Amino acid sequence: MAWNNHVAVLGDITGDIYYDVLQISNQSVPFLRVYMMINETREAREVKGLRIVFYGVLAELAEAHLRTGSRILVQGHIQLRKGKNNVIVSEVVAEHVIYIRNFDQEKGTRRLKELKAAGKIQSGVEERLDLPEFAEALE
Repeated sequence: MAWNNHVAVLGDITGDIYYDVLQISNQSVPFLRVYMMINETREAREVKGLRIVFYGVLAELAEAHLRTGSRILVQGHIQLRKGKNNVIVSEVVAEHVIYIRNFDQEKGTRRLKELKAAGKIQSGVEERLDLPEFAEALE
């Protein structure tokens, strides 16, 4: 990640949570898309929310933890790309997430164990991916 493209956002998940496994260069890549509520101003047009995307193991863990109304802190970078009909889509690509409140700790812990058993996560890595104990200080 470039130093000039780094963002941290804190907010609540709104709307649908979309999870899928994409085929990219003949590889299966887990993908998760959520929308985070943002405050609008009088000058701003109505928006659905800030689009946050997760890829890989982080997507699998976030899918297990998150539900509508979850509050999270996401660190990542901003990505602009062409979507359907060549519309420019802006989104935050998550590189790190902290679960703050209203998340499914039990389901997330089960998924973490499954990913470890499958060899997708090595011991010690989960401290960088899942930090709910740190989240209590952020409320």
